[in-house]
Amino acid sequence: MKDNNRFTDFLKAFAKGEWKIPVIALIGLLFAIHVASVRPAPAPKTPLIEPPQSSFTRNVSGIGVVEPKSELISVGVELPGVVRQIPVKVGDTLKAGDVLFVMDERDIDAQIAVLEKALASAIIQGKDAAQQFAIAKNIGDNRAISKDEFNRRNYASQLSASRIEEIKAQLDQARTTKDRLTVKAPIDGRILELNIHLGEYANLGDLAGPLILMGDINPLYVRVEIDEENAKSVKENAEAFGYKRGDTEVKIPLQFVRIEPRVKPKQNLAIAGQRVDTRVLQILYALPEDGANMYVGQQMDVFINKEQEGS
Repeated sequence: MKDNNRFTDFLKAFAKGEWKIPVIALIGLLFAIHVASVRPAPAPKTPLIEPPQSSFTRNVSGIGVVEPKSELISVGVELPGVVRQIPVKVGDTLKAGDVLFVMDERDIDAQIAVLEKALASAIIQGKDAAQQFAIAKNIGDNRAISKDEFNRRNYASQLSASRIEEIKAQLDQARTTKDRLTVKAPIDGRILELNIHLGEYANLGDLAGPLILMGDINPLYVRVEIDEENAKSVKENAEAFGYKRGDTEVKIPLQFVRIEPRVKPKQNLAIAGQRVDTRVLQILYALPEDGANMYVGQQMDVFINKEQEGS
């Protein structure tokens, strides 16, 4: 009797369609198992850029940053002022002494004009005083002029000459001040950054950035940082080469320049935001004369031939 009731309940459930949900679920499970069994294994991923490789049997590697031969020179001002002329632009190649920018000179020009007129007046007064003293000296009869008058003319002549020299010194000082308002290139080199504009106030002291950044890029150097534990393995004139970041096809030969005598905290980090307590030895190499199409500030992967112990 109980079996008949179960069969009756099954027929009622079948008639209502309650069988669809478990059947559909079973079909979905079987389909998923089938897809998983026939799906091909994923192909191994290959890096978009092959990592740089060294051709040396043993080597020391480091990150290098391209810089000018002269290092980067931040050009500042000797006197503060408003910029009125900028005859240069980024990328210009200059000689030492070429004008970079000129600040407002109106005030100092007015001072120079006043001093020039004062000098002209002092010269006339000096000539008159010298002539009056010459007359006193040429009088043959000492009774014709008193001693006090003679001394007065003598002192007036000396005072006029001294006044002329004083104004000349003030004029030289004013002209020097005017010359200091013209900022000139300290070396032969190229302008790499220009962060000053007409009408802006050029100030002294620490700034957010250099007014002008320049350097001698003939040739370019690359400053390589080697971890201090590998410093003993690096020798002067050891063969070295480098790759541009992201370009492992072109091998760039490097010419040894010098090893910096002081170990410093690491500056060039392989990963942005990386914080390390590592000290490094810095080595300078020269790039080929054509610059290998490198730019100041560009990074390189550098490999240095590691000499065998005892060699």
